[in-house]
Amino acid sequence: MIYINPQGEYPRHIGDIQLEHPNFQEGDALPEGWVKVEEAERPTPGENQIAYEGQPEEVDGVMTQNWIVRDMTQKEIDRRDAPKRAKEKLIALGLTEAEVEALVRGLR
Repeated sequence: MIYINPQGEYPRHIGDIQLEHPNFQEGDALPEGWVKVEEAERPTPGENQIAYEGQPEEVDGVMTQNWIVRDMTQKEIDRRDAPKRAKEKLIALGLTEAEVEALVRGLR
């Protein structure tokens, strides 16, 4: 379960409540100012998209987890694809698969 604390900080969890209210147990009424956030299924992004959690939103009177899907920037795509492109470039320069793998192991 996830919560918003009275200061508006999110996400918070049961342990965060218990730090301020040591006797609080799951199932007890929430302390004043705490809000339960209903979890929502994380969407599956497309090939060049990412999904991330935004601030919760009220849906039909219930605070609900909010997932945002957006297109990746070219910089994010380049970073994601860099290992594959690097390997392709090394092979194009004449290195074998075994040499590329040895190089990768040696750089770790």
